[in-house]
Amino acid sequence: MITVHHLGISQSERIVWLCEELGLPYELKRYERDAQTRLAPAEYKALHPIGTSPIISDGELVLPESGAIIEYILRKYANGRLIVGPEHPEFANYVFWFHFANGSMMPNLMLPMVLAMIGAKAEGPIAESVLARGTKAMQVIEQRLGEAPYFAGK
Repeated sequence: MITVHHLGISQSERIVWLCEELGLPYELKRYERDAQTRLAPAEYKALHPIGTSPIISDGELVLPESGAIIEYILRKYANGRLIVGPEHPEFANYVFWFHFANGSMMPNLMLPMVLAMIGAKAEGPIAESVLARGTKAMQVIEQRLGEAPYFAGK
């Protein structure tokens, strides 16, 4: 059985959501962030050298990185659900949106939050350009979902 090592306020909520969507049995082990630093506790960081969220364990396997975890669960446990193969006409869209979530969207949406947390201001044309990427990411999402019922089409 998969154990989802859930760090509060993190991307591990995606993994819980996926397990629920698939009706996959899992154990949820919760970890709370340090009240002062907002970082993961030592017990969580000890699970894997990267120490970031999310992390799952499945038997002897310990796997971090939400994209890797999602692909692992889909390929191992989903029996073809929620995954598109290379023969599908929307395969390129599936692959693009699968990687867009963490490769472009998440970093661009996280930057303003991180700057606010550390009390920094992003000023100047380069900072404004970087911050505008979050808005552009949301526009691309809205456009795609205006054209298709799901990111990977029908």
